Amino acid sequence: MDSKKALTYAAIALAILIGVSVLVSVVSAILSLAWAVVSGIVTLALLVGVAYVAYRAGSWLFGGDDASVDADPLGDSWSSSTSSSDVTESPQDRLRRQYVEGQIDEAEFERRLASELEANSTDEIDRELERER
Repeated sequence: MDSKKALTYAAIALAILIGVSVLVSVVSAILSLAWAVVSGIVTLALLVGVAYVAYRAGSWLFGGDDASVDADPLGDSWSSSTSSSDVTESPQDRLRRQYVEGQIDEAEFERRLASELEANSTDEIDRELERER
């Protein structure tokens, strides 16, 4: 084999070696980036889970869990810290407050308000009839 041919084969082998090296480096970098993203997502999910468990445990220990509050038939939640101004709140005002706070939607607000107004008008008619007798 002459030296020119040997030099050509050596150059081709060196180019292939460099090409394979670059290809392996690029694939390795992509896999490293993917691993870093997956690792970050898993870590974030674990942290959120731990924070949620800590929140629920704190709510349970200190009694701040909203699910333990009993609600009356109209859906009003009353805690032990209601003030005297809340007690004198009219049913229409209570419905408005619930709607504004997002506890009930518009359809439920209108249905309850109509029911309340109908009950009030019936009460007023009964009182008028009693006065006339």
